[in-house]
Amino acid sequence: MENSVFSSRKLDDNTWIIFGEGCTSYLVVGNKMGLMVDSGFATENIQKYAQTLTDKPVNHVINTHGHFDHTGGNGWFQHAYMSAKALEIAKIPYPSLDPSKYRTDYVVTVVGDGDVIDLGGRRLEVLEIPAHAPSSIALLDRSEKILFSGDEVADLVVLVWMQDEPQPYVEQHALNMEKLLRQRDGFERICWGHAVGFLEGDLVKRYLEHDELIMAGKETEPWVPLPGGPADFFMPQPEFKRKSGYLDTQLVFDLRYIKF
Repeated sequence: MENSVFSSRKLDDNTWIIFGEGCTSYLVVGNKMGLMVDSGFATENIQKYAQTLTDKPVNHVINTHGHFDHTGGNGWFQHAYMSAKALEIAKIPYPSLDPSKYRTDYVVTVVGDGDVIDLGGRRLEVLEIPAHAPSSIALLDRSEKILFSGDEVADLVVLVWMQDEPQPYVEQHALNMEKLLRQRDGFERICWGHAVGFLEGDLVKRYLEHDELIMAGKETEPWVPLPGGPADFFMPQPEFKRKSGYLDTQLVFDLRYIKF
């Protein structure tokens, strides 16, 4: 599409990463239909763009969590899948965005642990992994050995929310990593929410090790959000926020919510 805000790259047969505004999105195509994983918050029609990449119908979207940078484009699709917690906030634009530019009358089906979206010869299994957001789910694609992790397994995992209370515990992130590791034979690659390509599957193990080091009292450094960032992501009480690095993993968390 000429002059589109979107661009894309084919990751493998029937999987595309789509770059736009907000998060990165993924088009996952089976024998019968395509499914968008997250929709960003561009006001251009992401469904129309995705449909140029495949001849299978792309009428459905699934959200890894309810943050509007992952759900703002849902209105271009006939149907959205998301967790119950995501539904509480998915249709609320960030304060810096113009609500009149977003369609929020789309149909939603709530999904949770163990649910399966069948695309025809390609099935996505839902795993609830709330930490970065209380609404987070991962999607396990065993046929292609891909885990779609949202923002819970990433180059930088941010375990702080825009409001001050309550923050997610580091322990909860560790429990999520243990849960994903129990499915480790089902994925070799990870597609995350703000990516330029795959992460390798063993990153989950290193994040678990990182969580455990923090809970054991690993020294961390104060986290100062970059100046000039969007007001939507202002973090109150920065004196409690910490950043930690371990091998190729990075975590931001609230010092009050560790559970030693």
